[in-house]
Amino acid sequence: MRNSSRTEAPAPVFLICSERSGSNLVASIMGAHPQVYAHPPYHLGRDLLGALQETMPDGPGTQAWQVLTDHAVDKVRRYRDEDEAQRLADFMATCAGPDAGAVARFVWQEMPQDAQGKLAFVKENNIHHLFPLLLTAFPQARFVFQVRDPRDYLASAKARRKMWMGNKFGSLRQALSVWHADQQAGLAALGQLGSERVFMLRYEDLVSDGEARLRALCAFCELPFDAKMLSFHESDDAAKLAQTTGARENLAKPLMTSNFRKYRQSLSRGEIRITEAWLGGLMERFGYPLEYPRRARPSVWHSLRPQLTEPFERLVNGEVAPFYKVGHKRLWRALDRARTPLLPALWQEGSRKGAGDDG
Repeated sequence: MRNSSRTEAPAPVFLICSERSGSNLVASIMGAHPQVYAHPPYHLGRDLLGALQETMPDGPGTQAWQVLTDHAVDKVRRYRDEDEAQRLADFMATCAGPDAGAVARFVWQEMPQDAQGKLAFVKENNIHHLFPLLLTAFPQARFVFQVRDPRDYLASAKARRKMWMGNKFGSLRQALSVWHADQQAGLAALGQLGSERVFMLRYEDLVSDGEARLRALCAFCELPFDAKMLSFHESDDAAKLAQTTGARENLAKPLMTSNFRKYRQSLSRGEIRITEAWLGGLMERFGYPLEYPRRARPSVWHSLRPQLTEPFERLVNGEVAPFYKVGHKRLWRALDRARTPLLPALWQEGSRKGAGDDG
């Protein structure tokens, strides 16, 4: 049964941010505020709420529903504890129907015992894919839109792969496309919801002038500024997260005030020019100076290279599967086996009444 006192909590604040752009950092900083509960990066939005269509048409009780439940429970157990994982398992087992809004409210406001009455801060990859659900389940939801220089973003993605031509996203084209899609989603949210519900935060401003930006962020969230936010790295949660798999070791350190414009140490001149050729318009909107001004028209090679070399890059990186399945292949393989057709077959193989049959 739900705890009615938890319904008094304010609507969550959701983070719109590309991977490798400081999303775990800002979540850890917000989580250090005594009035905020920052969810760990178990990505239940992506891997549970964003995959509920795989359980249709029957929803709860299907094999796909159980696959999603088991995956989500394992994630909560890993990042939180057994008690919280069991609460999620019990909730999923008793759902009367595939009510995504009810699942979202439980996961982000009711499931964590220590989130009672606090503002939930939710860090999720590809959060823009859930906008319709978020605005339905939480009509008063607000968003923080954090952007980072795509050249440093690309350099950080490359650091996650040690092989030649490697990066976290499998190919240069995919990395640039992901950054572009995420920033366009943030701008769309800003344009449609306005600055009263979408707070723009530039990663470089956060690390170089942390207190000023955090005071503004707290005002947006209707919270008093708390100096503990600047000591986020001393918390038990930050220490635990820094030890999990993934590149989160910096969460156990103070703000790295000069952690930007490092791309020159790891990107080639060609990669910088390609990034600017693809993303220069958005970079200028966000205040990132270009090393190769746009008035100097990029060469055909810089414009086409990511598309031409992508098949080879993906082969070298071993990422030949669709990008959305990379990183959680086991989940998608299980769902591929568990899902059922949404509609009956249009025709049966061997039937003389199929489409295009004159019989």
